[in-house]
Amino acid sequence: MRMAVIVNPAAGTADDRAPVEELRARLTGAGHSAEWLETTGPGQARRLAASASTGCDAVIAAGGDGTLNEVVNGLADADALGRVAVAVLPIGTGNDFARSLGVEAPTAALDAIVSGATRAIDLAMLGDRAFLNASAGGFTAETSAHVNSALKQAVGRAAYLVGGVRAFLEHEPVPARVEADGRVIEDDLRLFAVCNGAWIGGGHQLAPTARPDDGVMEVCLVRARSALDFIALLPRLSVGTHVDDEDVAYFRARAVTCSFGRPIKVNTDGEVLEASQCAYTLRPGAVRFLCPAPGA
Repeated sequence: MRMAVIVNPAAGTADDRAPVEELRARLTGAGHSAEWLETTGPGQARRLAASASTGCDAVIAAGGDGTLNEVVNGLADADALGRVAVAVLPIGTGNDFARSLGVEAPTAALDAIVSGATRAIDLAMLGDRAFLNASAGGFTAETSAHVNSALKQAVGRAAYLVGGVRAFLEHEPVPARVEADGRVIEDDLRLFAVCNGAWIGGGHQLAPTARPDDGVMEVCLVRARSALDFIALLPRLSVGTHVDDEDVAYFRARAVTCSFGRPIKVNTDGEVLEASQCAYTLRPGAVRFLCPAPGA
Protein backbone atom coordinates (compact mmCIF):
# COMPACT_ATOMS: atom_id res chain seq x y z
CA MET A 1 0.00 0.00 0.00
CA ARG A 2 0.98 3.61 -0.55
CA MET A 3 0.62 5.45 2.74
CA ALA A 4 0.92 9.02 3.97
CA VAL A 5 1.87 9.33 7.64
CA ILE A 6 0.92 12.65 9.23
CA VAL A 7 2.77 13.14 12.53
CA ASN A 8 1.72 15.68 15.14
CA PRO A 9 4.95 16.39 17.08
CA ALA A 10 2.97 18.25 19.77
CA ALA A 11 0.89 15.17 20.64
CA GLY A 12 1.55 13.31 23.89
CA THR A 13 4.92 13.50 25.60
CA ALA A 14 8.50 12.78 24.55
CA ASP A 15 8.09 9.18 25.71
CA ASP A 16 5.33 8.67 23.13
CA ARG A 17 7.60 9.14 20.10
CA ALA A 18 9.05 5.61 19.93
CA PRO A 19 6.03 4.10 18.11
CA VAL A 20 6.56 6.52 15.22
CA GLU A 21 10.02 5.15 14.54
CA GLU A 22 8.74 1.60 14.97
CA LEU A 23 6.03 2.33 12.40
CA ARG A 24 8.66 3.57 9.95
CA ALA A 25 10.62 0.33 10.31
CA ARG A 26 7.58 -1.94 10.12
CA LEU A 27 6.14 -0.27 7.03
CA THR A 28 9.46 -0.69 5.25
CA GLY A 29 9.74 -4.30 6.36
CA ALA A 30 6.22 -5.09 5.12
CA GLY A 31 6.85 -3.55 1.72
CA HIS A 32 4.58 -0.52 2.13
CA SER A 33 5.72 2.81 0.73
CA ALA A 34 5.19 5.87 2.92
CA GLU A 35 5.37 9.64 2.66
CA TRP A 36 6.17 11.23 6.03
CA LEU A 37 4.59 14.59 6.83
CA GLU A 38 4.78 16.64 10.03
CA THR A 39 2.36 19.26 11.30
CA THR A 40 3.46 22.63 12.64
CA GLY A 41 0.14 23.94 13.95
CA PRO A 42 -3.63 23.53 14.21
CA GLY A 43 -5.45 22.78 10.95
CA GLN A 44 -2.38 21.62 9.07
CA ALA A 45 -3.14 17.89 9.37
CA ARG A 46 -6.41 18.59 7.56
CA ARG A 47 -4.65 20.34 4.70
CA LEU A 48 -1.92 17.71 4.48
CA ALA A 49 -4.47 14.88 4.37
CA ALA A 50 -6.44 16.53 1.58
CA SER A 51 -3.28 17.07 -0.45
CA ALA A 52 -1.88 13.58 0.16
CA SER A 53 -5.13 11.82 -0.73
CA THR A 54 -4.49 12.00 -4.46
CA GLY A 55 -1.42 9.78 -4.29
CA CYS A 56 -2.00 7.26 -1.53
CA ASP A 57 -4.17 4.34 -0.45
CA ALA A 58 -4.22 5.24 3.26
CA VAL A 59 -3.51 8.19 5.54
CA ILE A 60 -2.20 7.47 9.04
CA ALA A 61 -2.74 10.01 11.81
CA ALA A 62 0.12 9.79 14.30
CA GLY A 63 -1.27 11.82 17.18
CA GLY A 64 -4.40 12.02 19.29
CA ASP A 65 -8.11 12.41 18.62
CA GLY A 66 -7.66 15.95 17.31
CA THR A 67 -5.09 14.90 14.70
CA LEU A 68 -7.30 12.01 13.60
CA ASN A 69 -10.26 14.37 13.31
CA GLU A 70 -8.30 16.74 11.09
CA VAL A 71 -7.20 13.87 8.84
CA VAL A 72 -10.77 12.65 8.39
CA ASN A 73 -12.00 16.15 7.58
CA GLY A 74 -9.15 16.63 5.12
CA LEU A 75 -10.12 13.45 3.29
CA ALA A 76 -13.75 14.60 3.32
CA ASP A 77 -12.66 17.95 1.84
CA ALA A 78 -10.97 16.04 -1.00
CA ASP A 79 -13.98 13.72 -1.44
CA ALA A 80 -11.59 10.84 -0.72
CA LEU A 81 -13.37 9.06 2.14
CA GLY A 82 -14.23 5.54 1.06
CA ARG A 83 -11.41 5.52 -1.49
CA VAL A 84 -8.56 6.31 0.90
CA ALA A 85 -8.38 4.34 4.15
CA VAL A 86 -7.67 5.92 7.54
CA ALA A 87 -5.57 4.72 10.47
CA VAL A 88 -4.42 6.09 13.80
CA LEU A 89 -1.16 5.63 15.67
CA PRO A 90 -2.29 6.78 19.14
CA ILE A 91 0.48 8.93 20.59
CA GLY A 92 -1.78 11.68 21.96
CA THR A 93 -3.03 12.27 25.48
CA GLY A 94 -6.64 11.12 25.07
CA ASN A 95 -6.72 8.54 22.25
CA ASP A 96 -10.40 7.91 22.96
CA PHE A 97 -11.46 6.75 19.50
CA ALA A 98 -8.49 4.40 19.26
CA ARG A 99 -9.80 2.78 22.44
CA SER A 100 -13.21 2.22 20.82
CA LEU A 101 -11.49 0.51 17.88
CA GLY A 102 -9.31 -1.71 20.07
CA VAL A 103 -6.05 -0.03 19.00
CA GLU A 104 -5.36 2.19 22.01
CA ALA A 105 -2.08 0.32 22.55
CA PRO A 106 0.49 1.44 19.96
CA THR A 107 1.47 -2.20 19.32
CA ALA A 108 -2.14 -3.04 18.37
CA ALA A 109 -2.31 0.00 16.12
CA LEU A 110 0.97 -0.92 14.44
CA ASP A 111 -0.26 -4.45 13.75
CA ALA A 112 -3.50 -3.13 12.25
CA ILE A 113 -1.73 -0.60 10.03
CA VAL A 114 0.81 -3.06 8.68
CA SER A 115 -1.86 -5.71 8.01
CA GLY A 116 -3.74 -3.43 5.62
CA ALA A 117 -7.11 -4.93 6.63
CA THR A 118 -9.95 -2.39 6.79
CA ARG A 119 -13.26 -2.13 8.61
CA ALA A 120 -16.22 0.09 7.71
CA ILE A 121 -16.74 2.75 10.39
CA ASP A 122 -19.61 5.23 10.74
CA LEU A 123 -18.97 8.93 10.18
CA ALA A 124 -20.87 11.43 12.32
CA MET A 125 -21.55 14.95 11.10
CA LEU A 126 -22.08 18.21 12.97
CA GLY A 127 -23.54 20.29 10.18
CA ASP A 128 -20.97 19.87 7.40
CA ARG A 129 -18.09 19.00 9.75
CA ALA A 130 -17.16 15.34 10.11
CA PHE A 131 -16.19 13.64 13.36
CA LEU A 132 -15.50 10.08 14.43
CA ASN A 133 -15.69 10.01 18.21
CA ALA A 134 -17.92 12.51 20.01
CA SER A 135 -19.33 16.00 20.12
CA ALA A 136 -20.09 17.22 23.63
CA GLY A 137 -21.19 20.51 25.11
CA GLY A 138 -21.60 22.18 28.46
CA PHE A 139 -19.37 21.07 31.33
CA THR A 140 -17.43 18.59 29.16
CA ALA A 141 -16.46 21.21 26.58
CA GLU A 142 -15.78 23.80 29.26
CA THR A 143 -13.30 21.35 30.77
CA SER A 144 -11.63 20.85 27.37
CA ALA A 145 -11.33 24.60 26.92
CA HIS A 146 -9.13 24.69 30.03
CA VAL A 147 -6.85 21.90 28.73
CA ASN A 148 -4.17 23.15 26.34
CA SER A 149 -1.21 21.36 24.74
CA ALA A 150 1.28 22.70 27.29
CA LEU A 151 -0.79 21.39 30.20
CA LYS A 152 -1.24 17.97 28.55
CA GLN A 153 2.48 17.66 27.86
CA ALA A 154 3.27 18.67 31.44
CA VAL A 155 0.90 16.37 33.35
CA GLY A 156 -0.60 13.97 30.77
CA ARG A 157 -4.16 12.78 31.44
CA ALA A 158 -4.23 14.64 34.76
CA ALA A 159 -4.70 17.75 32.61
CA TYR A 160 -8.38 16.82 32.28
CA LEU A 161 -8.76 16.76 36.07
CA VAL A 162 -7.18 20.19 36.34
CA GLY A 163 -9.43 21.46 33.55
CA GLY A 164 -12.49 19.95 35.22
CA VAL A 165 -11.87 21.77 38.49
CA ARG A 166 -11.44 25.07 36.67
CA ALA A 167 -14.57 24.48 34.58
CA PHE A 168 -16.72 23.56 37.57
CA LEU A 169 -15.97 26.86 39.30
CA GLU A 170 -17.40 28.73 36.28
CA HIS A 171 -20.12 26.31 35.15
CA GLU A 172 -23.79 27.29 34.72
CA PRO A 173 -26.52 24.98 33.33
CA VAL A 174 -28.11 25.89 29.99
CA PRO A 175 -31.77 25.69 28.86
CA ALA A 176 -31.97 23.19 26.00
CA ARG A 177 -34.36 21.54 23.54
CA VAL A 178 -33.20 18.23 22.07
CA GLU A 179 -34.97 16.60 19.11
CA ALA A 180 -33.88 13.08 18.18
CA ASP A 181 -35.71 10.76 15.77
CA GLY A 182 -39.09 12.15 16.86
CA ARG A 183 -38.24 12.36 20.57
CA VAL A 184 -38.27 15.83 22.17
CA ILE A 185 -36.66 16.69 25.51
CA GLU A 186 -36.72 20.17 27.05
CA ASP A 187 -34.73 20.77 30.23
CA ASP A 188 -31.82 22.65 31.73
CA LEU A 189 -28.66 20.66 31.05
CA ARG A 190 -25.22 20.50 32.61
CA LEU A 191 -23.82 18.60 29.65
CA PHE A 192 -24.80 16.78 26.50
CA ALA A 193 -22.90 14.41 24.23
CA VAL A 194 -23.59 12.84 20.84
CA CYS A 195 -21.25 9.89 20.50
CA ASN A 196 -20.00 7.47 17.87
CA GLY A 197 -17.29 6.15 20.22
CA ALA A 198 -17.66 5.09 23.85
CA TRP A 199 -14.98 7.24 25.55
CA ILE A 200 -14.33 10.97 25.73
CA GLY A 201 -12.01 13.31 27.61
CA GLY A 202 -9.11 10.92 28.03
CA GLY A 203 -10.89 7.70 29.01
CA HIS A 204 -14.27 8.68 30.47
CA GLN A 205 -16.89 6.15 29.34
CA LEU A 206 -19.74 8.55 28.67
CA ALA A 207 -21.38 6.33 26.03
CA PRO A 208 -20.76 2.76 27.23
CA THR A 209 -22.98 1.10 24.61
CA ALA A 210 -21.59 3.06 21.64
CA ARG A 211 -20.19 1.09 18.72
CA PRO A 212 -18.56 2.95 15.83
CA ASP A 213 -20.06 0.67 13.19
CA ASP A 214 -23.66 0.12 14.36
CA GLY A 215 -25.39 2.82 12.30
CA VAL A 216 -26.62 4.91 15.27
CA MET A 217 -25.28 7.57 17.62
CA GLU A 218 -25.54 7.45 21.42
CA VAL A 219 -26.99 10.55 23.07
CA CYS A 220 -26.27 11.39 26.72
CA LEU A 221 -27.99 14.32 28.44
CA VAL A 222 -27.25 15.27 32.05
CA ARG A 223 -30.05 17.34 33.54
CA ALA A 224 -29.27 20.29 35.79
CA ARG A 225 -29.94 19.39 39.39
CA SER A 226 -27.97 20.52 42.44
CA ALA A 227 -24.22 21.00 42.22
CA LEU A 228 -23.73 18.32 44.87
CA ASP A 229 -25.82 15.81 42.89
CA PHE A 230 -23.75 16.59 39.80
CA ILE A 231 -20.48 16.10 41.68
CA ALA A 232 -21.77 12.76 42.97
CA LEU A 233 -22.67 11.71 39.41
CA LEU A 234 -19.26 12.53 37.89
CA PRO A 235 -17.52 9.27 38.91
CA ARG A 236 -20.36 7.26 37.34
CA LEU A 237 -20.09 9.29 34.14
CA SER A 238 -16.43 8.33 34.02
CA VAL A 239 -16.93 4.56 34.30
CA GLY A 240 -20.15 4.20 32.32
CA THR A 241 -22.61 3.31 35.10
CA HIS A 242 -24.74 6.45 34.72
CA VAL A 243 -27.15 5.48 31.94
CA ASP A 244 -30.06 4.61 34.29
CA ASP A 245 -29.59 7.57 36.63
CA GLU A 246 -32.70 9.72 37.11
CA ASP A 247 -30.74 12.84 36.13
CA VAL A 248 -29.55 11.30 32.85
CA ALA A 249 -31.35 10.77 29.54
CA TYR A 250 -29.49 8.17 27.46
CA PHE A 251 -30.72 6.86 24.11
CA ARG A 252 -29.80 6.11 20.50
CA ALA A 253 -30.64 8.18 17.43
CA ARG A 254 -29.71 8.65 13.78
CA ALA A 255 -30.38 12.40 13.69
CA VAL A 256 -30.19 14.85 16.60
CA THR A 257 -30.76 18.61 16.86
CA CYS A 258 -29.84 20.45 20.06
CA SER A 259 -30.95 24.07 20.59
CA PHE A 260 -29.71 26.10 23.55
CA GLY A 261 -30.88 29.21 25.37
CA ARG A 262 -27.48 30.81 24.83
CA PRO A 263 -24.28 29.99 22.92
CA ILE A 264 -22.29 27.27 24.72
CA LYS A 265 -18.94 25.63 24.21
CA VAL A 266 -19.05 22.43 22.14
CA ASN A 267 -16.06 20.10 21.81
CA THR A 268 -16.09 18.00 18.65
CA ASP A 269 -13.18 15.55 18.62
CA GLY A 270 -10.89 18.07 20.25
CA GLU A 271 -12.04 21.25 18.52
CA VAL A 272 -13.87 23.61 20.88
CA LEU A 273 -16.33 26.05 19.31
CA GLU A 274 -19.34 28.04 20.52
CA ALA A 275 -22.84 27.35 19.19
CA SER A 276 -26.49 27.92 20.09
CA GLN A 277 -27.70 25.06 17.88
CA CYS A 278 -26.08 21.78 16.80
CA ALA A 279 -27.54 19.48 14.13
CA TYR A 280 -26.11 15.96 13.95
CA THR A 281 -26.47 13.28 11.29
CA LEU A 282 -24.72 9.97 10.59
CA ARG A 283 -23.20 8.40 7.47
CA PRO A 284 -23.06 4.67 8.25
CA GLY A 285 -19.94 2.84 7.08
CA ALA A 286 -18.51 5.90 5.32
CA VAL A 287 -14.91 5.46 6.56
CA ARG A 288 -12.54 2.60 5.72
CA PHE A 289 -10.41 2.21 8.84
CA LEU A 290 -7.27 0.12 9.30
CA CYS A 291 -8.24 -1.66 12.51
CA PRO A 292 -9.19 -5.15 13.69
CA ALA A 293 -12.70 -6.56 13.37
CA PRO A 294 -14.85 -6.43 16.54
CA GLY A 295 -13.74 -9.08 19.00
CA ALA A 296 -10.55 -9.84 17.08
